[in-house]
Amino acid sequence: MDRDVTLYQITSVMAERVFQKIDNFNKGRREDAGFYAISVSTPYRSYYALWRIFPDNTYSPLFIQSLAVTFNDAAERAFQYLQNCNVLLKVKDNTFFEPYYGLSEDIVAFGKYRGKRLAEVYYIDPNYVLWLAHKFEARNPRDKKLAVLAKAFATVHYETVIRKHHLPAGSRFIGQPGERLTDLHLEVLGTRLQLDAYKTTGYYVDQSVLAADADGNRYTFIIKAAASSMSPEMLSCYTKKINPHESLYIKSAKVLSHYESKGIKYTRIGYLKFK
Repeated sequence: MDRDVTLYQITSVMAERVFQKIDNFNKGRREDAGFYAISVSTPYRSYYALWRIFPDNTYSPLFIQSLAVTFNDAAERAFQYLQNCNVLLKVKDNTFFEPYYGLSEDIVAFGKYRGKRLAEVYYIDPNYVLWLAHKFEARNPRDKKLAVLAKAFATVHYETVIRKHHLPAGSRFIGQPGERLTDLHLEVLGTRLQLDAYKTTGYYVDQSVLAADADGNRYTFIIKAAASSMSPEMLSCYTKKINPHESLYIKSAKVLSHYESKGIKYTRIGYLKFK
């Protein structure tokens, strides 16, 4: 742990205790995908805050939320926030973040959260930010920058809320066959292409999707091809590709069946309606 930071109103003994806690928390965590950082307080900015630092300047340092006004409390809240995450946690001097405090690219300029910063929106309504990341069609440069920042928050959401290797070994069946489910917020675990055998002219390549909700319950469903493809091994250019780790919001779906494989329960759904 890099201890070369300027700490405000804290003894060196107490600071070292907190650094030791962070060292212990970081055991087994990795930095290959960047890291999370606690920005320290200053005489003119009294709170510690949590940031996400991405590798290779993929995104600018991302302010996530304020933590606390003491180093120890800030570390404890960061531990809680990152408890399901395997990304390293560091402490960075506040001067590192100074260039990013005054930016206005993260201010929402439309809709019900007009005038609010994206971090504030993510704190109160993460699903709205996920919609911005994956469904929003930006029509001007400002909104395009906002959508890019929303994708950064989607990465944070994936890392801290839903991680594939943190899902339970088993899940439960959801609903009964024929029942309609609503407001499904799912994380894509994997996809594979499959040829629609019922279409006899052309190659209609569907996507078979495996996904999970926040409780680890597994769902399988098919995203139908929007048009025929040039070959049976590729999607049509009119079909939106579904990627692993992507967050999906399904407005409604019908339970088709249940099945179990290797002790894991799956709910197969169809008649999907996306928002």
